[in-house]
Amino acid sequence: MHRPLSSGNAMNHSKNPQRLVSASQTRKNLTISTGTPASTFSKTKIRSTYSDVFTNAIARFTSFTSSCPVRVDTTDRFTVCARVRPFSTEEAARTDQYDCVTTTDRTVTVHAGNLHLNNLEIKHTTFQLDHIFGEYSSNADVYNIVRKTIVQSIPQKDILPVDSTVFLYGKTGTGKSHTINGIAQLFAQDVFHLIANCQYNIRIGISAVEIVAGTKGFIVSKDNICDLYNNGNLVYFRDDADGTVHLRGAKEYLCDTSTELNALIKKAKDVRRTQATTRNTESSRSHLIYFIRIRKVTHDFDDEEILSTITFVDLAGNEGKQDSLHYKGSSDHIKDSTSINRSLASLQDCIRAAADDTRVIPFRGSILTRLLKKCFYSKESKTIFIGTVSGLPMDIEQSLLTLRYTGLIKWTLPEFITEQTVKLDATL
Repeated sequence: MHRPLSSGNAMNHSKNPQRLVSASQTRKNLTISTGTPASTFSKTKIRSTYSDVFTNAIARFTSFTSSCPVRVDTTDRFTVCARVRPFSTEEAARTDQYDCVTTTDRTVTVHAGNLHLNNLEIKHTTFQLDHIFGEYSSNADVYNIVRKTIVQSIPQKDILPVDSTVFLYGKTGTGKSHTINGIAQLFAQDVFHLIANCQYNIRIGISAVEIVAGTKGFIVSKDNICDLYNNGNLVYFRDDADGTVHLRGAKEYLCDTSTELNALIKKAKDVRRTQATTRNTESSRSHLIYFIRIRKVTHDFDDEEILSTITFVDLAGNEGKQDSLHYKGSSDHIKDSTSINRSLASLQDCIRAAADDTRVIPFRGSILTRLLKKCFYSKESKTIFIGTVSGLPMDIEQSLLTLRYTGLIKWTLPEFITEQTVKLDATL
C-alpha cells in the first residue's frame, strides 16, 4: 500500500528536488481524480485511478503470451484447475473496472498494478495448472473435464470403479456455488446414461450434509455436521474397522431417474446456510457435501454393496482481513470465518500430504478432513480441485491467494508460478 512521505523522508530526499516534485504531483493527481486525500489511498483506488495505464500494460503482456503444452492428464490422482468469473453487467459498465486476469488453456495470469516508490509498476504472476476455464467458459465446459475424472467411479467391464471427489474453492462471490450446482445437475442428467450398460444392476443413492460452526466458544467454535434432508438435524460419523467413515443419522434417498436426483440436489442447495456479505447477498457460510453412492442392487438395502462414491464438495467462501473488518462487532461471524479458514488450511495440508505420498496425513485437523479422509488415503481414488477467481482490481490479492492455495495442493511454488515486474513509464 502506498504511504505518503513523512517529514523525515522529505529531509532525506531534499537533495533530489525532482523526486519531491514527483511525489507531490502523485498525491495531487490522486486527490484531484477522486477527491480523496492520497494518504487514504488503497491499492484498489490506485488501480482504478490509473486504469488506462494498467490496461495498456496488460495488453502488451498478453500480446506476447502463447498457450503452453498440455501438462498432465486427468487420469492423475489429483487434477488442479481454475475458473475465472466473468464480469456482471454492472461491473462491465463501470469505466474504472478492467480485467486483471488473463488466461490460456493451461495458464492464468494475475496482473497487479501498484504504486511503488512513487512509480507505477505492474506485476504479472502466471500460474500453470492442469486446466484453466476462462471467463467465457460454461458449466458444460467444466463438466466435460470433471466427467473424465468421475466416470472412473462408474462400474465398467473388467475395470473396478474408484471413488472420486470434486472440490470447489474460492473467495465468496467468485462463482463456486454456481459452478458446483451446474456440474452436479449435469451429472444427474448424465449418470443414468453411464450406468445403462453396466454389467451390474445399479442403484443411485444420495445424501447431503453441511458442516457449520456450532456452539460458540470464547476463541474457537465446534463444527457440526447437519443433514440437509432432515431439517438440519445433527449427524455423527463413525469409523469402522477398515477406516471407512459412516454417517449416523444422515438420510439417503434412492433415485431411479435424473429428475429425482436433480430435485434432491436442488433441495439441498435451497436449504443450505447462507448469509449476506459485502460482496454476495447469499454467501455460503458452510461446507456443502453431496455423497452420491453407486450401489449394487440386492433384495436387502442394508446388504447392498457400495461399489463407489462420487463426492461433490462446495467449500465455504474464504475471507481475508478486509472482509472480516466489515463485521466489526459481530463475533459470531468472525468465529464462523475462523472455523472456515481453519478447515481450509487443514484440507490443503491433507491433500498435499496425499499428493506427496506422505505416510502420515493430518486428517484430524478438522471435521471436514476427517469426513473426507478416504480421498486422502485411497491411492486409487481420483480428486479434482477447482479454484474460482475474479478479475476485478479489488479482488487481485484474494485471487492470488486462491491460485497459490490451489497450486500448492500439487506442486511447490517454483513448479507452477512465474513472476515478472514491469516498471511503467507513465507521467504521474
